[in-house]
Amino acid sequence: MLVLVESKQITVSEVGVPMYGSTTALRQLLRSEGNEAHVVRISPKGYTLVNGVDYCYVGLKAKDGTDYSVQAYGKEAIELYEYAVNLRY
Repeated sequence: MLVLVESKQITVSEVGVPMYGSTTALRQLLRSEGNEAHVVRISPKGYTLVNGVDYCYVGLKAKDGTDYSVQAYGKEAIELYEYAVNLRY
């Protein structure tokens, strides 16, 4: 039996999924009605990748136990870090 599988890369816009910036995504997760999430981990301030690009990771846990992560790079990473830290402390 021969099975032919087609591989195709699609973009988010092709499937009609809304795109958000990292701080907007974080805000949406924290305000999800009935299943609010809270911040459980934030990467260190000023964290950069080996190529010198700023990076930020924010880990969240929802009331139903689901784990989420929001990641950002460059200038958006700095904004995400500042927003998440202000929420947490």
